[in-house]
Parts: sequence; structure tokens; C-alpha cells
Amino acid sequence: MSRVLAQARAKYKKAILIELFFVVVLGSVIALLSDTQSAVDFCLGFFSAFIPFYVFVYVVFYCNQNLSKKLTALYRGEAIKFVLTILLIIMAFKWLLVTYFIVFFTGFFVALMLNNIIPFLLNKS
Repeated sequence: MSRVLAQARAKYKKAILIELFFVVVLGSVIALLSDTQSAVDFCLGFFSAFIPFYVFVYVVFYCNQNLSKKLTALYRGEAIKFVLTILLIIMAFKWLLVTYFIVFFTGFFVALMLNNIIPFLLNKS
């Protein structure tokens, strides 16, 4: 079982690095094609979905637990991910003053899609 977890850890580590590469590239392209505020709003939306995903991966795969606690860790990770997503979106709208809401949610949905597609594609290879 530990070999399976080690493979999953490596896969999600690659996925996180690929997602970080995507946000840098897409944020740069948006900054070049539009203004910097659009790029900031895109990155805020992206990180509103990416940071909870990262925390979820950490809680599930990297916190030391015995095998009987893994299912509990999965549910705990999902709850933390849900609450953290809500808090980050509220923080972005209330204190970081998102200007372009469509760009913000585009970044959010791109991150959600990458959170699901990249691990699936890495699993196929």
C-alpha cells in the first residue's frame, strides 16, 4: 500500500508543478494581451482554487497517519478544501478588490479543470 501512496504523491507533486507552470504562462499572456489588473484577477481566481487543492493533497498524502485514518483524512481534506475555497474567494472580493469578475472566475475554473485533468492525464502515462 505504501508503494501506491508513494506513486500518488509523486503524481500529485508533478501535477502541482505543472499547474504552477500554467498559471505563470497564462498570467503572463493575459498581462501582455490586456492590462496587469486582468492578470492579477486571473491569478487570484486561479489561486483561489489551487491553494485549497494543494492543502487537500498535503492533508491526504503527506500528513502522517496510519492506514485506518486515511479515509478520515480524505473527508477532512475535502472539508478543509471547501472552507478554504470559500474563505479565499471572500477575501479576494472583499479585501483584494477584484475588478474583472469574469477574468477572476475564468482563472478559478481553469484551476478547477487542471486540478482534475492533469492527475488523470498523468495516470494515463
